[in-house]
Amino acid sequence: MNPWERQRLTPARVVETAVAFGGLLGAICVNYYAGKLADVQGELARPLPDLLLRHLPLVDMRIVFVWGFALFLAWVFAAGFWFERHRAAHILWLYALLILLRSFFIILTPMHVPKGALLAHEGWVYQNVGRYLNFKHDLFFSAHTAMPYLGYLVFRERWVGWTFLGLSVLMAMTVLCSRLHYSIDVFAAYFITYAVYRLERRWFRRPYRRLRHAIFVWLWRSDPAEA
Repeated sequence: MNPWERQRLTPARVVETAVAFGGLLGAICVNYYAGKLADVQGELARPLPDLLLRHLPLVDMRIVFVWGFALFLAWVFAAGFWFERHRAAHILWLYALLILLRSFFIILTPMHVPKGALLAHEGWVYQNVGRYLNFKHDLFFSAHTAMPYLGYLVFRERWVGWTFLGLSVLMAMTVLCSRLHYSIDVFAAYFITYAVYRLERRWFRRPYRRLRHAIFVWLWRSDPAEA
């Protein structure tokens, strides 16, 4: 039996996915400390001018900011379980890579939140979950925009991908109208996310599969075919 069988959730797939999920949790921890540092640096900066925000109406979309992203998180795990179980580890590693890269960027580019921002730093959701994921000055680039867009790129079921693209556009409108991000944070999110997706596909995927194969051979003393 091929341990990397595409149509079955084999023990090898389960172990691989568990390790990838641990990697994602590690990336989230890095993001937490990067966000805390970005908040300290951002308080010392001044709000920047933004031509698009100057002409956009200020709209309170904080409920979408919080619950729309919660919907994305629920949907990405549900869709991953139902449609991409055999690729779950790959998807988890991609999100870990995106989060790590964003953590690096928010430290490099400390910016003050836009003037007039409608902060979503109250309520049960923020106090119990949000304050570990979202910070006041972690601006470049917009995670609310980038993470659903990555779902659009990686999910192979087309209608599922389109739902993620719709969520990404909705989140982009939300953070702009609520003044929670500068326009450059939103537009850059699409370019950077696509670059991460292509970079992983071009440079990381084959070495990862070879390493996975070698580890399996070493542990189980077998010679499975590559997935």
